[in-house]
Amino acid sequence: GACMKTSAESVELANKYDFIYAAVGVHPHDVKDLTEADIQELKRMATENEKVVAIGEIGLDYYYDAEYKELQKKWFKRQIELANELKLPIIIHDRDAHGDTFEIIKSTNVELAREYVKMGCYISISGTVTFKNNKKTKEVVREIPLDRLLIETDSPYMAPTPHRGKRNDPSLVQFVADTIAVEKGISYENV
Repeated sequence: GACMKTSAESVELANKYDFIYAAVGVHPHDVKDLTEADIQELKRMATENEKVVAIGEIGLDYYYDAEYKELQKKWFKRQIELANELKLPIIIHDRDAHGDTFEIIKSTNVELAREYVKMGCYISISGTVTFKNNKKTKEVVREIPLDRLLIETDSPYMAPTPHRGKRNDPSLVQFVADTIAVEKGISYENV
């Protein structure tokens, strides 16, 4: 889920297909109109549907929405509290907000912070790794063990090269996997 609408749609999709599970949550781009009633609705979705397995995608994004930092922090904390209450993992979005993201995680979930510090968490790599000037993500790919990397579409956004600027979809993760293979010096099949 990225907003209330997509969270509900994710649950609906998960309930329709055996092989799909859902996460519900509100992305930092969409917290401007979030209310406590919405948090209670996310809670209802998660408790009434066994196929809801996480709260997310939640977090902080200062790249586009820096003027809403305090609002983003408020709702990030609140959604972590909800996840802790429901004993569900969280899916974190962190863009240009590393320090604040870490501090919030540390202040809301000590156990998760320990894992974060140890780099025991999984790192999800999207189509941006294929962008020519994205040296940071390529460095992350080289440094993080393969068994701690995940590949995501970030659909419909951030389509990988050579489809950059077009609508992204799951069929394009092959380009992400290929870039990871090149950066790690291993086979595409291994990735």
